[in-house]
Amino acid sequence: MPDPLPQRVLVVRLGAIGDVTNALVFATACKAAYPNVHLAWVVHPLALPLVQGHPAIDRVHVWTRGGGLSEFLRLRRELRAERYDLAIDLQRIQKSALLARASGAPRVLGYDRRRTKEASWLWTNERIPAGHARTHMLDQYVEFAVHLGLDPAAAQRVLPLDVEAESWADAFVQHLGGQPFIVHVGATKTPNRWEPERYGHLIRRLRDAGIGPICLTGGPGDREDADRAMGILAGGHGDVPSDFRDLVGSTSLPQLIALFRRASGFVGCDTGPMHLAAAVGTRVVALFGPADPLRTGPYGPDHVVLRRPGAGTDRNVALPDARIDDLSVDDVARAIREGSDGPPGIPSESRF
Repeated sequence: MPDPLPQRVLVVRLGAIGDVTNALVFATACKAAYPNVHLAWVVHPLALPLVQGHPAIDRVHVWTRGGGLSEFLRLRRELRAERYDLAIDLQRIQKSALLARASGAPRVLGYDRRRTKEASWLWTNERIPAGHARTHMLDQYVEFAVHLGLDPAAAQRVLPLDVEAESWADAFVQHLGGQPFIVHVGATKTPNRWEPERYGHLIRRLRDAGIGPICLTGGPGDREDADRAMGILAGGHGDVPSDFRDLVGSTSLPQLIALFRRASGFVGCDTGPMHLAAAVGTRVVALFGPADPLRTGPYGPDHVVLRRPGAGTDRNVALPDARIDDLSVDDVARAIREGSDGPPGIPSESRF
């Protein structure tokens, strides 16, 4: 039988939004088995709302990008003052592993050597058993819980509730007149970005099919893509449907989560918000290019993954030459209407 979990545990998963969202399964499994364990998390500011106020997380340490040596020394002092017994590197890169080691915890747990990046395994002194690199990332985080003797069934994605954001979303949806369908424009990585004009055509198709109201979401950096989509939607006349809302760049992360909780569906590329929508139980239609949806697709049985037609015998693999723009507006609109075009998302019962 595994030893009891140490009393003071530190998790290092700095970002990104989707990765932190999925990694939260470790926190819920930990607190389900040991409610009195002190669980802390190191995170980048962008993902801070996902862990701050989380019911399973007792302390948050913020690592600021670009701070150099002074930021590293500041955080090392902060971590060592907490006297953690166990530090866990869930990110498997040099920076995260070094922070876990710098915490001063006698046990530093990380990935098996084969799945680490940048030789980050050198900074750990304990590793989970070797696993398959194509296992979904959420299930890889659950492997850490299993290694520590925790119940994998208790590893659930729980996002914090922000009272102000929930109140805003209630008022917004009431004023909108119904559950919105979310169209999320943009993506951080260029190979994951669908042509912006296609979102405009897609919204028009969905409205013609009676799907609405519709909200266009995205981050501040997606404004240009959103404007290109809006140009198509308006048809050159400047008019958009009365039940359409452009929210790109105008919502906080807690507001986005609250809005997704109330949405009738979500369509978008392989992004953090796609994982947020899946985590709150909203049905997702995910558009994929070269990335491997078996590792990073929407997790759960009710989602749909779309990839280019004829991209290979198995569309759940990494395909370096796959182009997301080979997905047509018709492909995506059909999947949203029918819910059956394309391979399903990753079944949540697939773990252990």
